[in-house]
Amino acid sequence: MLPLLQRVAEYVRAHSLIRAGERVAIAVSGGADSVALLRILLELRDELGTVISVAHFHHGIRGADADADEVFVADLASRYDLEFQVERGEAPARAKDSNISLETAARQLRHDFFTRILHEGKVHRVATAHTMDDQAETVLMKALRGAGSRGLSGIFPEHQLAAGRIVRPLLEVRREELREYLRAGKQGWREDASNADLSFARNRIRARVLPMLRAEANPSVDHALAHLAEIARAEEQYWSDQMARLLPLIVVPGEPARGGGRRQTSSPGIAIDIQKFSQQPLAARRRLLRAAAEQLGRRMDFEQVRAVLHLISQRAERGAQKKIVELGDGWRIRLLFRELRFEAAELQGSSADYALPLRIPGEVSLTALGTKIRARICQDNGNVKNASYNPHSVRVPAITELLVRNWKAGDRFRPARHNSEKRVKELLYPLHLSEEEKRLWPVVVARDRIVWVRSIDSPELRTEAGERLLIEESLE
Repeated sequence: MLPLLQRVAEYVRAHSLIRAGERVAIAVSGGADSVALLRILLELRDELGTVISVAHFHHGIRGADADADEVFVADLASRYDLEFQVERGEAPARAKDSNISLETAARQLRHDFFTRILHEGKVHRVATAHTMDDQAETVLMKALRGAGSRGLSGIFPEHQLAAGRIVRPLLEVRREELREYLRAGKQGWREDASNADLSFARNRIRARVLPMLRAEANPSVDHALAHLAEIARAEEQYWSDQMARLLPLIVVPGEPARGGGRRQTSSPGIAIDIQKFSQQPLAARRRLLRAAAEQLGRRMDFEQVRAVLHLISQRAERGAQKKIVELGDGWRIRLLFRELRFEAAELQGSSADYALPLRIPGEVSLTALGTKIRARICQDNGNVKNASYNPHSVRVPAITELLVRNWKAGDRFRPARHNSEKRVKELLYPLHLSEEEKRLWPVVVARDRIVWVRSIDSPELRTEAGERLLIEESLE
């Protein structure tokens, strides 16, 4: 076996995890794995050509022990003259408020911290110390929960975010090997007592299940599970490419119209041609259902997929009976004569008003419509002073927050290239909306003035400072 440092360097280069000239923040908790990652990348930084800093997150869980971890990591960064970034959170409060597990809350807070570091632009990557043992535990837990190849892909070598990447250089290194490396270098670390708490599922897998499998089934079970994850990642990439090719071929635009043909609709949903869908092999049909649901921000489990396939196979026998599979959160799949329709069930008969604050910049999700509305300042290079002479531009009051709401009777709006306001009701006539769509149709309001209406050509918006304000819409 190659020496540890050489193996890590080759793994980093093979997956392009770190490139020369990049700044990398090492996520150091104080435990053996993260301390080893820091020491290894310190030894490799000249070879890799990278600038290293240290990032530490205090989860607000373990009291004085967690405070001591923070001090330990700060001293470690100081010893090697590295920039140190630290942030504190309250995982127990997040878990309670969001009704999620403590583990999930801690992971979310930590991920938010990494995202902020990357967004600030001080670093290009955040490196975490996930090992082969972590990979084996993750894959086994996913398998026990009935995951498909996506879940069995486990932990990926890197995770792409909008502002940068989270990378895992140690996924092919065993946990015990890292401890031997630290002992050889006389480097201490902190032990997290919560790792021995068997109330956590991962700890039970680590302390009981995997040792039993090593002793009774396969001494190299960790390698086997890591290899399974690598195979599953390649399989998942293949199927992802296939879905990108196949899904557009079976999706039917619009919805059936009375008297035949189809009409365009802006309501959220996807329709699949059953004949084309049924020509695909079973593996592809299962994937296509999940891919269609994911386009709408929904997830389908195995039982839901099986229920839909059963509906299709039995449609001739069931005649005109109602054929629906509920997806939850107000979404369903409805079987029609020639198509399978994914739709937001809550739109049927819904009359609830809504009003949601929209920050500048920021975005809001309209779940019932399956869409997001985003506001941002456009950094155009035009002459801001001249923008004031555009006769069709609209000045937005000096505020930091807009309001997204459904339109109401009496609302008026001045579309682009119009010199006067018109009733929103009249502007919506040409869109041929259903009553459900019409009730929920969104507008954006600045103070008491409507400045944007969905699907209506809106005027150019300028802030009081002359900056161009863009309001955009995208599917969730």
